[in-house]
Amino acid sequence: MSVGDVFSPLLQTGRWPARLSSLLAGALMTLAYQPFGLSLLVFPLFALLLFHWLRSDARGVFIHVWLFTTGAVFTGNSWIFFSLYYHGGSPAILAVTIIVLLAMFLALFHAITAYLFSRFCHCGDLTRLLIVFPSAWLLAEWLRGYIWTGYAWMQPGYTQLDLPLSGYAPVIGTHAIGALIVFTAGVLVAVLLKKLSWPKALFVVALVWTVGFVLKQVSWTQPAGEEIEVALIQGNIPQELKWKRHMHRPTLQMYQELTLENSDADLVIWPETAIPDYKHRVPAYLVNMREAMEKSNTDLLIGLFIRNLDSGRYYNSVISARGGEYRKRHLVPLGEYVPFRSLIGFFTRWINIPMSDIDSGPDDQPFIEVAGQPVGISICFEDAFSRDVRRDLPEATLLVNMSNDAWFDGSHQSRQHHAIARMRALETGRYMMRATNTGISSVIGPRGEELAMATASEREVLRAGVLPMSGRTPYVFWGDAFILVLALVLVGVACFRSRPVQ
Repeated sequence: MSVGDVFSPLLQTGRWPARLSSLLAGALMTLAYQPFGLSLLVFPLFALLLFHWLRSDARGVFIHVWLFTTGAVFTGNSWIFFSLYYHGGSPAILAVTIIVLLAMFLALFHAITAYLFSRFCHCGDLTRLLIVFPSAWLLAEWLRGYIWTGYAWMQPGYTQLDLPLSGYAPVIGTHAIGALIVFTAGVLVAVLLKKLSWPKALFVVALVWTVGFVLKQVSWTQPAGEEIEVALIQGNIPQELKWKRHMHRPTLQMYQELTLENSDADLVIWPETAIPDYKHRVPAYLVNMREAMEKSNTDLLIGLFIRNLDSGRYYNSVISARGGEYRKRHLVPLGEYVPFRSLIGFFTRWINIPMSDIDSGPDDQPFIEVAGQPVGISICFEDAFSRDVRRDLPEATLLVNMSNDAWFDGSHQSRQHHAIARMRALETGRYMMRATNTGISSVIGPRGEELAMATASEREVLRAGVLPMSGRTPYVFWGDAFILVLALVLVGVACFRSRPVQ
């Protein structure tokens, strides 16, 4: 079978059917992520995109990549509708419009990068498939995670958590796994185009995947102390009730009772904003909790808001019953603050999201210690950013993520977020403890394995043992710098060698 048998019907019927195929391929990408888990689907979908990329001029490349990525971001983040419509009071048409515009904007990073690489790097087909295209995707993913507030959701690397390519995570990170996915798809297209023989293609793919499998068996970090018994409290307070005045006292009583029932644990963790109030407004309650924890020699992490009474600024925060404090550094756009308020601030007239004008905490904050161990804490989607988690290492021996995914209850967001937390544990070689309001609370091992997981949308206390870990993985050591420099060097050499002789 030739490539014409597979792809050419898309081209023979005109430009728009071909472009529509890119949009649909991108839209299907969400099936490769959790909770659907069709991990291998990414390879034929990327292969289709690469074929269009290879057979288009720079303008056509921009359109195909933009449509593909728009489709992927739209379906992959469709759960934003739940927060805007069901909890934010936004009209349905406005909620959908916001998601579409967000997808179209985020897709520009890949489209512009692909356009520039296609416009200025004229290499042979095989070089483009195996070097230029994977490098362009890697660079676009990295840029999208850094520029402005950054967007790190829906990275292709998350689809490979339970497959051999995940072995590269503690060495070169999730972005690089995405590049290896594109590389593998490029090999497939090269075979279909008869640019590469089947034996060579199988050898190359087998080599890449075998190395990943071997790396997956390596223990990059070592235990740094005795086992710590943890209790994660999943309060399961519905989002529509969380901020109601009549729920304030029952919520505090529930967390207090469940904590005292599990005070034999070394560490108890509550979810993000478990106390739907400011710290200075519940002083007696916090004193009672601190005294109870001191009697049982238990550490407690509490999610709540802290307000600076002088400046009026307030922060999404975590406090320890023993006095430590962490203020969220990476805020959620449109959820905790409004970016480009002068341009899009009018949206807030139709959206009602409590506590949506928060300030970010300082980059450098002292560690909170639990059971004598420094902890790297992330709140909500901070754990989606490798650099935010990595900055606390190697000093932090444990990782904690506290979230309130009730904003998206009933959607596939919680499973996606759980997969992201697994990848952070794998990249860093640390145990990750996730305490969430409605799920999915979990304890994850240093190889990204699920050790314990609560049932979503149920009130539950999850108990498990974790080990503090020391050392740092290669990825913690060099971050994304190594793979970015390598990709740019390879592309530079490929483009330089392809220049016509004057």
